[in-house]
Amino acid sequence: MWLKDWMTREGVSDSEMAGRIGEISAEGVRKLRFRTRGPSIRVAARIEAVTAGAVRAVDLEPVKRPVRVAEVSA
Repeated sequence: MWLKDWMTREGVSDSEMAGRIGEISAEGVRKLRFRTRGPSIRVAARIEAVTAGAVRAVDLEPVKRPVRVAEVSA
């Protein structure tokens, strides 16, 4: 399950989730929630614990956006 889906289901805000995880800011949680960055191993383990295994480390991998030709040639 993706973190954003779990947080929506549980009604947990970014700042509340940051407090539950520890060692991460609300902004860091937002980046994980929208999969723009991946977590450290420690944070991934804490998220698995906080969500009782509903959100696994593999579910936290960032989404790789496609590279456009203009970006490559620039």
